[in-house]
Amino acid sequence: MDVLHIASFLMLLGGLVSCWLVFACSRSMNPSVLGVYSIPLAAVVAAGAVMIAAPIISLVVSPERTRNRIGRLFRRAGSTPLPEIAVFAGLPLLALSAWIGPHFTPLASEDRIVWGIAAILAGMAMTSISASPPGRWALFGKRSFLIVFTLILVAGLLEAGMRIVSPGSVFHASLDLRPHVRVTLESSLPGVMSGGTFSTNRWGMRGEEPPADWDEWTTIVCIGGSTTQCFELDDSRTWPAQLQQHLREVEQKTWVGNGGLGGHGTRGHLVFMDEVIPVVKPDIVLFLVGVNEMVVYSGMLPRTQANLGTFRPDLGWWLFCNSRLIQIAYSLKKAWIDEIPVQGTPWAHGYTPVPLEGPEAVTPADLHDLMVDQDYTSNNVRQLIEKARDLGVTPVFLTQPLAYDDTEYWHGIFGEFMWRIERPDHALSAATVWRMLDVINRDVREVCAEEAVACYDLASAVPHDLSYFYDGTHLNDAGAALVADSVAAFMIREGLVGR
Repeated sequence: MDVLHIASFLMLLGGLVSCWLVFACSRSMNPSVLGVYSIPLAAVVAAGAVMIAAPIISLVVSPERTRNRIGRLFRRAGSTPLPEIAVFAGLPLLALSAWIGPHFTPLASEDRIVWGIAAILAGMAMTSISASPPGRWALFGKRSFLIVFTLILVAGLLEAGMRIVSPGSVFHASLDLRPHVRVTLESSLPGVMSGGTFSTNRWGMRGEEPPADWDEWTTIVCIGGSTTQCFELDDSRTWPAQLQQHLREVEQKTWVGNGGLGGHGTRGHLVFMDEVIPVVKPDIVLFLVGVNEMVVYSGMLPRTQANLGTFRPDLGWWLFCNSRLIQIAYSLKKAWIDEIPVQGTPWAHGYTPVPLEGPEAVTPADLHDLMVDQDYTSNNVRQLIEKARDLGVTPVFLTQPLAYDDTEYWHGIFGEFMWRIERPDHALSAATVWRMLDVINRDVREVCAEEAVACYDLASAVPHDLSYFYDGTHLNDAGAALVADSVAAFMIREGLVGR
């Protein structure tokens, strides 16, 4: 027991040292102490040094007396539920802090802080128990069993309840295709009918229920981001729904499903092709690609997309995919902490063009040079085509329209776009944002031409006019009607429907 007592005490001390080193190695922006620390940081470093040095010096000067004092302190702690609290409350709270803490302080993302506090909590629990009579270990074991059993039981009941009241995706956890959702839309967006309905069918897509005699119908699944999903528009006014109406004029047995998912680009579309299309097996997949490919521009986001397109499955991902409770917790974290609009939540606001203050950032003649990965979209589009062909499905692509244009007016408007760029050192005009998207649209058209795949230049068919958009990117009722009419005419003209 003495060996365990010493080891746990060293763990406690090591945790304190780990945390202290983070502060000691930090540098203040406005140092006033030793040319390194601000006064508050210097006080924290000094206090931490005293907390670490005091017991060490005391052990050296008066080892027996210090050991007795420390032993009494931890025996008192061991006679309380403090060890159980440290393990079963402290460690989960620490994990939660490491998850959401970086949004409040950069210290929460420091590994040495996280592991240091974990060592302190574990060391405190082990030291308290090892300083107590031997029966304390048996009591800790009994309490631990009851706590763990209760937690598992509660988590299991919550998981079962969440699966009943809030079913997850029908297909894959990263594809938020939740069945039989129904939301009333109270919209005040320009050109959008208020009081509409957002609903999904048994596959979690917007649109009619899949026909029972599936093989006798011409079936189309629309894949895209929020500009395909048209969340703020009533079910009947989305462009996929109106596309179905137009196509039924030439072929009555035509079904169009809206598989648009807000925020999804070609990387998400690849998952859709792997997880949904082999199960659904439509005749045609219709991709609206472009707007969410803008992340390939390094200047569009505060961080560089260094790992763009990479995916490494791990235990955390497996838990996320298989636990509805964790999925809901993650959605709440995104909504409340990250303040990111989550799927199935109205978030759009009306758009008022804001004048660009001062000169915009200098951009190269070839906007490909701004991209983190110049071939990102092209490679993903090729993979989408390959997957469609392997599945015996006909791929069709649409380019992405935008309200912005390369005109003198839009050169004087701030390119707020959908990510609300706030980098003063990288201000872009709305005209430049359109030019960036136009480069991606050209990449899509070129790949489709090389692969002999149907591609409709929708970006050229929709005027750069806010009459068709409720913001710079998303279609309003008139825009969706125009898109549906144009795409239907293209598909009929190409012999994709009504042959």
